[in-house]
Amino acid sequence: MKFSIKNQVAFGFATSLAALLCLGFISYRTITQLIHTQDMVAHTHEVIATLESGLANLTDAETAQRGYLLTGDEQFADDSQKAQRQVASWINRLRRLTADNPAQQQRLAELEPLITQRLQLLNDRMKIRREQGLEAVMKLVALREGKNVMNQIWARVAEMRDAENGLLRSRAEAAHERSQQSIAIILVGGLLTCIVGGLAVWMIRQSLKVREAVESELQKSRGQLQAILDNAPAIVFIKDANGKYLFVNQMFTKVTGKTREQIEGHTVAELFPREIAAAALDHEQKILQTGVAQQFEEIVDYPDGPRTHLAVKFPLRDATGKIYATSGISTDITERKRIEQIHLQFRALFESLPGLYLVLRPDLTIAAVSDAYLKATMTKREEILGRGIFEVFPDNPDDASASGTANLRASLKRVLKAGQTDTMAIQKYDVRRPDGVFEERFWSPVNSPVFDADRKIEYIIHRVEDVTEFVRKKDHPLAGSEDGLRVRMEQMEAEIFKSSQEVQAANTQLRAAMQELESFSYSVSHDLRAPLRHIDGFVGLLDKQAREKLDDNGRRYLEIIAKAARQMGMLIDDLLVFSRMGRAEMRQQNVDLNSLVQEVIGEQKRELNGRNMEWKTMPLPMVQADQAMLRQVLVNLVGNAVKYTRPRDPAIIEIGYKSETPLEFTFYVRDNGVGFDMQYANKLFGVFQRLHHADEFEGTGIGLANVRRIIHRHGGRTWAEAQPGQGATFFYTLPKQPASTPTAQ
Repeated sequence: MKFSIKNQVAFGFATSLAALLCLGFISYRTITQLIHTQDMVAHTHEVIATLESGLANLTDAETAQRGYLLTGDEQFADDSQKAQRQVASWINRLRRLTADNPAQQQRLAELEPLITQRLQLLNDRMKIRREQGLEAVMKLVALREGKNVMNQIWARVAEMRDAENGLLRSRAEAAHERSQQSIAIILVGGLLTCIVGGLAVWMIRQSLKVREAVESELQKSRGQLQAILDNAPAIVFIKDANGKYLFVNQMFTKVTGKTREQIEGHTVAELFPREIAAAALDHEQKILQTGVAQQFEEIVDYPDGPRTHLAVKFPLRDATGKIYATSGISTDITERKRIEQIHLQFRALFESLPGLYLVLRPDLTIAAVSDAYLKATMTKREEILGRGIFEVFPDNPDDASASGTANLRASLKRVLKAGQTDTMAIQKYDVRRPDGVFEERFWSPVNSPVFDADRKIEYIIHRVEDVTEFVRKKDHPLAGSEDGLRVRMEQMEAEIFKSSQEVQAANTQLRAAMQELESFSYSVSHDLRAPLRHIDGFVGLLDKQAREKLDDNGRRYLEIIAKAARQMGMLIDDLLVFSRMGRAEMRQQNVDLNSLVQEVIGEQKRELNGRNMEWKTMPLPMVQADQAMLRQVLVNLVGNAVKYTRPRDPAIIEIGYKSETPLEFTFYVRDNGVGFDMQYANKLFGVFQRLHHADEFEGTGIGLANVRRIIHRHGGRTWAEAQPGQGATFFYTLPKQPASTPTAQ
């Protein structure tokens, strides 16, 4: 049977069409299976990514909690709560994603109570920090309970991640096999799909062009990132798993005095002295073994000699979670170590004072003790520090009339209640010798308070003189020994004079050390400005050049960094003013407060932006003071009144004075603003102390500390009275005669 050309064409077309349809059906089925497998692979990737994001949220909650524990800033507490809510949604999402995997559901069931426990610990510690303060919560942190729970969380998440990675590998292999089947089917039908193949070639070429464009953009972004890292004020580096430097920034080359070509591709052992290299290698091995970020103190070899650095090192992982490199950021803390050494010198200086001194905390535990006190009481420093004074020095149990502990306890209570020095009468207070026998002793004690920035008693100085021999001579004089007693009394007077001279010399050394510390603090605050400008500038550069490539979170992070840098700059500026105010020489002169007040009000009026303000001023007296410092007092007090009356219409500010005593004037600045709760009044004049959130009223918390410092230098006092929602009144006094010996604080 013969077929016409038309039939042959039709037959060939029909055959080709049938073959094409058959090929299409087989391809459709194979590709459908491949798509399903790829969907499962994508699902596995999503589970892994969700695990990582949940750990990031939990880390954010911990980081914000640490910030709150250290600073008490409620913004950190809000950030921690926000991160905790994200952790809760993370658990729910994991439960949905692993609904088809009973094993993962079981692991999730074990993980969830651990996370709940960790979040509860975070909230409990923030609550303790809020209610009891930093010292109380730091004792709990030292127990490392949160660390132990976090280690268990990491272990459970690692098990889930390993399980998902196993699924990922098996599904990827299945996807690969189905891909091979698809390729074979396509090759069989290649002759019938040449047009499709040509189209595929065209599409591949277009895809390559897009990929080249993307790679070009990525290369450009890498260049921008390197520029930012090169201008960072800290050392930044990346090493491969073998310890060879893959990248170092310009600060690294500047510090080491070596070029990038001399560093990259080499190990630390090839570049630095053996001891420095050995320490760095040990730290990197810990990072590779543990797989978690850690911080270390390291010695860095500068061209001018070794310096101490604080290095934060962390692992870099590929898509499978395998560590392929390590990275680190290192900053110079040599000056900070020097400050720590200064504090140690202060402690050594105190301990070597010739007097008999004991430093007590408000709970009457022993915080420090002089060598002379240890010798007089026959005790050892390591055996009494941290213990209660009455535990270390009890009454003599063989003396039924002993009253030493009762009298001393009463005196210490008077100091804590009144905040004033309490001088005790001579006390009989026997001392227990190392052999357990009590030895009769008589003492002349003086107990003095030491205040913190909030005028709360931080310590009590318990100073005594051993007058045992004097009392015995007085109570049991020898017949005909008046001359001998007189000579002994003269000797004791000479010894007391010598002791006072030694104390005066020690005080001189303390004042010199304090001046050096204050000068150093001023220098550090001044030098901090430059790196902050770098941070602010480069964040702005990154925002300008890479904003479109960042997601909303990335842009928010940049804004947070920039805002924090600017806020830190304001704090440093205020600290510099605070430091200068303590170091500046006072120039006493007649000051016309009326013209000074009008000048400050005029400056404030230019910043009111149309606000309805009512100013009430009364004639003020002439005073003897430093005009520039007194102007700073008025600027801070009037500025605060303007700021905290912002919600009022009209805002009323009153400036006046009272002359109730012949010794001093009492000046005041009163407003009808938001006021404050008087239970927090003791915080007002401390550095960085604020009673209102920064989102409500701007500020750094240093202005009122400056006011107190200036008025104190003039011999005056400061305090405040207020009620929430009913305004506040700030008082300060100035002597009617100038202070005779103003000193820097």
